[in-house]
Amino acid sequence: MLMNPRLTGLRCIRCAQVLPPGDYFEGCPACLRAGDPASLECLYEPAPAGAAALPLPVLDAITLGEGATPCLDMPALAGAAHVGRLWIKCESANPTGSHKDRMSAQLVSRAKLAGARRVAAASSGNAGVSLAAYCAAAGLEADIAIMRGCPPLQRAAMLAFGARLTEFEDSLARWPHVARLCREEGAFAGTNYLNPPVGTHAYGVEGYKPIAAEILQTCGLPTDIVVPAARGDLIWGIALGWEALRRAGAIERLPRLHAVEPFARLSRARAAGHARGQWLGDTAQYSTAGGTCTLQSLAALARTGGMPVEAGDQAAGRARDMLASLGIAAELSSAAALAALPALRLAGALDAESRVVAVLTSDGRRG
Repeated sequence: MLMNPRLTGLRCIRCAQVLPPGDYFEGCPACLRAGDPASLECLYEPAPAGAAALPLPVLDAITLGEGATPCLDMPALAGAAHVGRLWIKCESANPTGSHKDRMSAQLVSRAKLAGARRVAAASSGNAGVSLAAYCAAAGLEADIAIMRGCPPLQRAAMLAFGARLTEFEDSLARWPHVARLCREEGAFAGTNYLNPPVGTHAYGVEGYKPIAAEILQTCGLPTDIVVPAARGDLIWGIALGWEALRRAGAIERLPRLHAVEPFARLSRARAAGHARGQWLGDTAQYSTAGGTCTLQSLAALARTGGMPVEAGDQAAGRARDMLASLGIAAELSSAAALAALPALRLAGALDAESRVVAVLTSDGRRG
């Protein structure tokens, strides 16, 4: 396990300042001082002949077998959605049942290389389970701040992997606790802890890039990819993957990435011209709840030409039942990716020729 020697720095996605490789838990320092947190993206030397088109920060990272998840061709669902082709990317097939394992592999590996002894995070469930598992594999401690309403099976899984849990009544109340552990006690940040928020550590987010290559290998180049989103680590990481593939000459255009939310956040942030606000709503989609969003989510939409789309609980519930009838278990917020297709069709983003991938982010059996 070692850092990739091709990694040359990190660039702010707002002000374009380039920083040397390192751990910037709070994103761009200059933008943070200005009160406008912004994520960083990794920069690499050009790939030599035969090198991987999708470089990752940590080589030979700790692994529990994440990645290479199924991408299922679903002609019946394509017909129901009135699109040309539809695939379901089943991130629930990762070791702990969600896409978070891809990020945890890179992030926890970096924590180990950096000499950290523990990782601290705020989680609604899936990230906490994943980080706890990968910390156990790495021999690190895990401190997870959860809400009192965290699903019992998620809580039990974190405890089984040896995590220390601290409960809070309010989602935002978890972040000062994690900030104190990271700033004052030397914990390695496994999630955002700022308000307004920034994306998770750039090295961790890079772990989502291979999803793009896996989709390309299975489906060819889709026109559209539909991704459940809260603070946007996943959709941003997938966008970075497609950009890397285009730079490598593997594709000529980017697919449009659409962010699915249980209620409007990103559309309101775009209208406001910033991601510093809080746009509240009620939802049972706990993995994508919360009233905040991030600049990286807006960047993923802007760079790929995608759009935000809402899928409420009732629509997500119907989609979850439809998936279950086909033998696919999906958390409510994951099923929202399928539920969003009619709204995207109505908005003119999809048509009968569209080739669409819906990303199911997590397994429904632990929610």
